Amino acid sequence: MPRSLRPLRGFRCPTKAYLDQTVVNIVNEPEVKRQLDLFVQERWPKKPYCSDDKSAKWIRQLKTAVKYPYIQANPPHLRVWMIFDIDRPDGACRWYDVNLLPPTWNSVKRSNGHAHTAYGISAPVLVDSPDMRQAPLRYLCAIEAGFMDRLGADRDYSGLMTKNPIHPDWDTLTYGGPDLLLYDLDYLAEWVDLSKFIPKRGKNPEEIGIGRNCALFEDLRHWAYKNIRIYRFEGLPGWNPWVAACREWALERNGYFSNPLDQREVWHVCKSVSKWTWRNMMLEGWRQWVAKTHTSEIQAIRGQRNRPEAQADKGKKGGVASGVVRRAGSITEAKPWEADGVSRATWYRRQSGLIVPESCCE
Repeated sequence: MPRSLRPLRGFRCPTKAYLDQTVVNIVNEPEVKRQLDLFVQERWPKKPYCSDDKSAKWIRQLKTAVKYPYIQANPPHLRVWMIFDIDRPDGACRWYDVNLLPPTWNSVKRSNGHAHTAYGISAPVLVDSPDMRQAPLRYLCAIEAGFMDRLGADRDYSGLMTKNPIHPDWDTLTYGGPDLLLYDLDYLAEWVDLSKFIPKRGKNPEEIGIGRNCALFEDLRHWAYKNIRIYRFEGLPGWNPWVAACREWALERNGYFSNPLDQREVWHVCKSVSKWTWRNMMLEGWRQWVAKTHTSEIQAIRGQRNRPEAQADKGKKGGVASGVVRRAGSITEAKPWEADGVSRATWYRRQSGLIVPESCCE
């Protein structure tokens, strides 16, 4: 079961004394780290996007970008902050209402109470490099989806631009005294039920939030592994055509999301995959990848999955399951002709008026 705060009866939002004690209790746990300065250079992009609205208009040095109301919080290849867009009048207290742990900060719009709620990650997660480990990224995707579900946050918010927590346009709430709270993934996972958010083996995470970045990256890199040889060795040489092909494919894939990623985020993923494959997938490297993914053992497993008997069995199971769903509560399941003591065909003819029941002729 997920962890939760002790409910405070009689209050919609917690009292200051209760909040202070809650934060003290959480901060004292060993999984929680603290940071003295919100804008530590290592945790923010060197040249983040910034704007006076939610769009990513300009790229500026960090010292200049912090003067704008909206700023890019996470570096292009790292997830340092989990940020949620809560479009509710009680956005700042939403974490308490749903029994979650205190965020690192809340940036609140004064006119309507809508907030961007941010949780700092003590060990940032690499999100779009072919050298990254898949397990932490999938773990992060599941945790983010769990928090998004509990908070009732906007599922279409990409997290690229956030309310600048030190800009005077917003009321910013921080927790933990003079220090900022940073959490590790295991501790965050204790507060949500991950069972329905962890993707099955071989499947992409749910395509919301960072799950869209993960799904796009996974699909693009597999496409790139197979197609790099065309641009590297088979008549279409050149770096520029390769980057253009990757970007075109990534934009097309992005179009299948219910709420596509910003084109700048698509470009970051495309640039990462195209540069890595061009640098590492030389002829010898490509042959090694083919040898690694086409061993006799792997091919035998693929053959077993695709043999006619296995395909027929899959079709049979699917047909049975589909038939059960279609028949549920139907005439076919009730079989009223058996109660009348007639055949199925006769019963249907009587229903259509082609045959008059004997009882009506007496």
